[in-house]
Amino acid sequence: MINLLSANFFSMIRSKRFWLGTFIMAAGGVYMVLDINRMKDMAEFDGLLDSGVFQYAILLFLILPALGSLFINTDYNDGTIRNKLTVGRTRTQVYLSNLITVYAAGVFYTLVYEAVYLLVGFPVLGSLRHPQAALSKLLMMLLLFLALSALFTLLATLITNRSVLLICVFMAFGLILGAQIINAKLEAPEMIEDYGGVTYITTEDGNMTVQYMDKNGNPIDPEDIPRVPNPRYVAEPMRTVLRKVNDIQPGGQLAELLEDGHLEPDGFKTATPYWQLALYAAGLAAAVTAGGLIFFRRKDLK
Repeated sequence: MINLLSANFFSMIRSKRFWLGTFIMAAGGVYMVLDINRMKDMAEFDGLLDSGVFQYAILLFLILPALGSLFINTDYNDGTIRNKLTVGRTRTQVYLSNLITVYAAGVFYTLVYEAVYLLVGFPVLGSLRHPQAALSKLLMMLLLFLALSALFTLLATLITNRSVLLICVFMAFGLILGAQIINAKLEAPEMIEDYGGVTYITTEDGNMTVQYMDKNGNPIDPEDIPRVPNPRYVAEPMRTVLRKVNDIQPGGQLAELLEDGHLEPDGFKTATPYWQLALYAAGLAAAVTAGGLIFFRRKDLK
């Protein structure tokens, strides 16, 4: 296993794609500092440096599947995987070494972004105001990317042609977009106000007021607006199912971490505990890896 990892790491650091990703992550750290510094006079931040610590995650969520799929796919096309098996390595060792290599690249990219962001940001934005919270979230992010690495290692192992790059990148986009769609559905309130429209009226002193109208076009006081069931409200048991899907899938966990929770129909934000997210991420990584090992052992490499 050590020899396989050494060969994988050597191959990775010789890859121009790997160093392109490194440059993008480092540039992202610098850009985030400059962007926050530009915006700090336009809005109030709870913690200036804290606000950009994890913004790299969306970028890495797309870069890591692309890098991992190309790395594993190159092994197939160059015949490297068959050579590894020929010299006596087991399929389990080959699969796990690929997973560890992809995940190690994700950890490296995380460290690159954080190092650049903190080194550049500290003199400009000040120190972290909540270092313990940032450390906890960082550990959770690393677990999230372990699950993501396991998922795309499986896809790259099963799909041996060049289309795997597009499939992995589009799937990463789909996980993020799917999480946003689910959150938007679950935010819908159970009851909504039922009125015909609004009219903006300018008073004699130049102030603007809003006049609500009923379905017949008659003025109505805001206190008298009837409330009716919202047809877009997601009721139980589907509500619990969709929330659990977002808690388990990496895109949903990413949204949960970056947004510090999710909005409920009453307008208040609720956060899934980190220990639950950690269990889901570790469980997903283990399940996907076990499935990948089973498929890879049966895969025809000729």
